[in-house]
Amino acid sequence: MGDPLNPLDKTLQDMFSCEPQTATYLGLHEYDFLYPELGCEWMSKCLDTLELDLSELSSWEEEKLELDIQEAVRSLKVMQITTGFWRYWKSYPIAPGLISEMLISTILRNAPEDFKKKALEARIKAIPRMLENSKEMLSKPKKVWVQLARAELNGLKLMLLDMNAPNDVLESLAEYDKWLDSLEPEEGFEPIGETLFEELLRIRGIVETPSSLASWARSEARKLKEELGEEPQGKEVENAKDVYLEAVKRAKNFVIEKKVAPLALDEELEAIDTPKPLIPTIPYAAYFPPAPFEWRNLGYLSVTPGAAKREYYDILNTAVHETYPGHHLQLSLHLPTRYRPIVANATDLIEGWAHYTEELMMELGFETNPRYVWQVKKDMLWRLVRVYVDVELSTGKMSFEEAVKELVEVAMLDENSAKAEVLRYTLSPGYQLSYAYGKRRIKEMREEVKEYLGSKFSLYEFHKTLLKEGSLPVDVLRKLILEEVQK
Repeated sequence: MGDPLNPLDKTLQDMFSCEPQTATYLGLHEYDFLYPELGCEWMSKCLDTLELDLSELSSWEEEKLELDIQEAVRSLKVMQITTGFWRYWKSYPIAPGLISEMLISTILRNAPEDFKKKALEARIKAIPRMLENSKEMLSKPKKVWVQLARAELNGLKLMLLDMNAPNDVLESLAEYDKWLDSLEPEEGFEPIGETLFEELLRIRGIVETPSSLASWARSEARKLKEELGEEPQGKEVENAKDVYLEAVKRAKNFVIEKKVAPLALDEELEAIDTPKPLIPTIPYAAYFPPAPFEWRNLGYLSVTPGAAKREYYDILNTAVHETYPGHHLQLSLHLPTRYRPIVANATDLIEGWAHYTEELMMELGFETNPRYVWQVKKDMLWRLVRVYVDVELSTGKMSFEEAVKELVEVAMLDENSAKAEVLRYTLSPGYQLSYAYGKRRIKEMREEVKEYLGSKFSLYEFHKTLLKEGSLPVDVLRKLILEEVQK
């Protein structure tokens, strides 16, 4: 990554040494033959290194990199809370998910085919060792997470069968499955708890308390549920993936025609099937952003085969969120420094922007069919429910089953999709509230800028200014934008 004396480069090198799959995901292919060792010694070493890097980076001053240093420190503190203090890995068998992530990042990146094949062979060969090493990390297994690990393991097995993995690797998966079966897990999962959750939000720059966020979201959800009314007539589709592709093309053309927001000149997007190991937690569709250190600015829209979404206007709104002008437009833009795509990963901006664009496109007249308008509002309701479910799951005030019930009865998800959603929520405290909270803050910021500029306000220029610095926390961006506007 550069000068080893630079504390920011050193921090990133240390992170990639612990988690080489992250480097691959970013397009740094010198790490493609490496893998995380797993085990208690590996985790202890990674946490010790994190603490040392955090100390060194916090005291380093470099004016040109002030924002990058600030966001790197923020990212390390978030990792310290989730991995070092919460220690979810003591209750969740992490190996199947982590191995899947490692293989998927290798497959999706644009290395030469021969190089990629050899890298995959090296990493697949390491799977038995990783599975075995990981077992000692699990000291307090929880039933919800053991069930998730088994589903991830089944998906990993299907992927490895497709790749003609060696027999000893497949046998190691069967042995690990037996080991999972031998566990006697406690009921439920291990919430992060109120104290750590509040600290997590504070570090992320979210100043509101969890209870105030939950109260706001419940109140707004109640009002929106009453307003929503009966579902208008829509249209069912057969081949969801083809419809997604059509919707993406339509959304992109609209964004260009109406000058909604800037697109990178070299951005590319491809649609793929959701990788099998990820299906247990991705019931609909998801997005994989471009690797910032690769020559192709290529993102992927992954669509889950047999996905629950079969309604045209539902797919249309998801395409807006995941691609144009949502995640793909946002995350394919070129940023001011080479560090920014790595260190700036504020979910209140990433998910807040994508959710904001759903209502934005409706307001701009992208589609006027009553079923589409209803869908956009229904998805607003879903994101509001996510806020208080996230808060109450994370602080131990809501059980897994209660969260599923809330998504089914209030947000109107089908039960299987709701279960897949809540599985993901249990391992990502504070993430789900980012959608509605981030959207609200962006809309508030837009009104502030509009009020200040009056007739000189340009929606395109506001979006350009909002996105050009990368995924900084919304309140950090607000300061930067207001300073720029006042110039």
